Amino acid sequence: MWGLGRKLPCVIVALELMLGTAVFAQPVDTRPPADSSSKDKDKDDSAKISIVGSSAELMGAEGTGVTSSAAPLALEHPIDPDTYICGPGDVLELNFWGQQNFRLRIAIDLEGRTFISKVGFVPVAGKTLTIVRAEIKKRVRADYPGLQFDLTLISPRSFLVHVVDYVKLPGTYPAHATDRVSSVLSKSTITGSRRRIAIKHRDGTTTAADLVKYELTGDTANNPTLLDGDIISVPAPEIVVTITGAVRRPGAYELVASKDVNELLGLAGGLKTEVTRTLPIRVARRDANQHESFIEVPFSADGAAGNTTLTDDDRVTVNGSDALQRSVLVIGAITGADSLDQTTTSKRLPFIEGDTVRSMIERAGGIRASGDLARSYISRPKADGPAEVIPVDLDALLVRRDFKADKKIAMGDTLVIPPAQFSVLVEGA
Repeated sequence: MWGLGRKLPCVIVALELMLGTAVFAQPVDTRPPADSSSKDKDKDDSAKISIVGSSAELMGAEGTGVTSSAAPLALEHPIDPDTYICGPGDVLELNFWGQQNFRLRIAIDLEGRTFISKVGFVPVAGKTLTIVRAEIKKRVRADYPGLQFDLTLISPRSFLVHVVDYVKLPGTYPAHATDRVSSVLSKSTITGSRRRIAIKHRDGTTTAADLVKYELTGDTANNPTLLDGDIISVPAPEIVVTITGAVRRPGAYELVASKDVNELLGLAGGLKTEVTRTLPIRVARRDANQHESFIEVPFSADGAAGNTTLTDDDRVTVNGSDALQRSVLVIGAITGADSLDQTTTSKRLPFIEGDTVRSMIERAGGIRASGDLARSYISRPKADGPAEVIPVDLDALLVRRDFKADKKIAMGDTLVIPPAQFSVLVEGA
């Protein structure tokens, strides 16, 4: 009986750790063995215990340690016990080793508790895995002294979360405790903001998600994991600005921080090497009456991009070196023009498809009082001859507001607004 006596302590401890389920032991065969050669075999067989409906299992010298497990869950990295929050549905495992080797699989019930025989119920929901591990080890050690053991997470739970507001398919979606916001929202199709997503937790706290920043930088802090019963709220976008030209990622971006050119350039990946700093960054803006105006943001002397506050639906253009060829020269009585000599001033403006004389003058900042409105003209170069001169009646266009007098501007044109000429008649000898 020595073999049986050596194994019984392990079996007894395993039975004590049952979760309250039915336990059936095979009767020990006490009949004399058929022959002396099978004596040891009969003693070993008599020590085997069949545990029905239980999650306890003998390992090592007392058992094979083979259990069926769920399909593996795709993980981006090992679970961090300091941040993983336990909840109903999580499956944990107590592993014992030393003179006796066995393991006990325990689940967290719908009330957020787990049950251990002789220990009782242990509340674990809402606590990190690190805290749960410490509390269960403390409770088990008091009832089962002399055993070495540890607790591990075997299977993360699944639960439902709610997706509401600006999504194409609002409703509840299944998620695992290792899933991130983006994995759930990919199923519901976002129609609103991707930068101001709010995750409302059952404890009243709120976590923010910025999927644009996550996609650009890979920072998972902008794409947090989910908890049971979370409500993912996708608001409407607020300030959406389009940027084109010499930037690495042109496109439309929602601004949520400083809401200026600097934030926009950061989202667009910064400036390309072919950017030209001799031409300012141009901001096109429409007012409530859909009248378009332009703001020029020059580069600083050290080459840094200028900055200005942006509003919803602004269109920002960062000029590249090719824009130097796509410009219009305004010569004469223009506000803010550079002096060519003592009598002539000029200003070069980037050409925009659809430009007219009126829009060019507005972008230039207006005409000085000394301009001759009646003698202004457009000089348009010709490949096969002298430049074409197109008269412009600025008096009708700007003073009488006769917009029929407006004329289209072509790339490479020069708009000339000569200074007014005054004369004095001198008669006699």
